[in-house]
Amino acid sequence: MSLFLGILSILIAITSYSFYFRNILTHKTRPHGITWLIWGTLSALIFYQQATHGGGAGAWVTLVACFANYLIFALSLRYGEHSMTRLDYGCLVFSVVALVLWGLNKDSNVSAIIASIVFIIALIPTWRKSLANAYEETAVTYALNGLKFLIAFFALSSISFMTAFYPFVIFAANGIFATFLIMRRRSGQGIMPLTVR
Repeated sequence: MSLFLGILSILIAITSYSFYFRNILTHKTRPHGITWLIWGTLSALIFYQQATHGGGAGAWVTLVACFANYLIFALSLRYGEHSMTRLDYGCLVFSVVALVLWGLNKDSNVSAIIASIVFIIALIPTWRKSLANAYEETAVTYALNGLKFLIAFFALSSISFMTAFYPFVIFAANGIFATFLIMRRRSGQGIMPLTVR
């Protein structure tokens, strides 16, 4: 069953990122590079920890996310948000420091908490950008990403605080952000593109 759920979460991941890549290349979505750079690095480290703590098929989706996040960061250098604020750079510095502390930490439960905090901090630059125009992000990608991590949670071969806390937090954060984008759009924030995302 965990194998099936692991494969399902990967298929959802591919679908969710395909929407995002399409919208980047058609200039409808403008990714914030800081967010995706941090998420790519974080996903790589999380996958390593999940894989070495019995994550099994439930960890596969984290590896897929790692590659996708780094690719989105690369695309953001050309197609993404180029206006950076002190808040954005502050989130980057905080995340780097937190990841260094994570590397020095020996408690896997504390590591899961630090990783979850870093994920949320990395979302702040994208959240800030979306306050001005909620249509510059692909809401369906975040909704599907939340779903894929929920499925990945049930696909874990070994459920512990270390392996389960991070995917649960990511599920919640993605769901909240997708809801935020939809609400901002309904309140008239930004110019509606030609296609609904």
